[in-house]
Amino acid sequence: MNFYAFPILFILAQETQDTTKSLVSTLILLPIMFLMMYFLVIRPQRKEEEDKKKMIDSLQKGDSVVTSGGIHGKIIEFRDNNETVVINIAKDTNVTFNSNVISKKKVS
Repeated sequence: MNFYAFPILFILAQETQDTTKSLVSTLILLPIMFLMMYFLVIRPQRKEEEDKKKMIDSLQKGDSVVTSGGIHGKIIEFRDNNETVVINIAKDTNVTFNSNVISKKKVS
């Protein structure tokens, strides 16, 4: 009988157990990492998008706004079913923007 075969079998069995433990820990950590990513990145981004949509939907004529490009002005009118907005940025200077470009509503 070869006495060297038994320690090798013992080592192989131990490696199999380590691999199984590694697989189990990976299967446990993966959903935890996904949940962390959801609560730290995806959920806040959705909430921010929802808040911006509410702000854009609440805009009315005469509101002072700031565009994402930094242009300040006052809303003159809405066009194309509120898809575009005309903003007065200076005397006799009106500019038409997509309503998604409005980044915030200024409090007057």
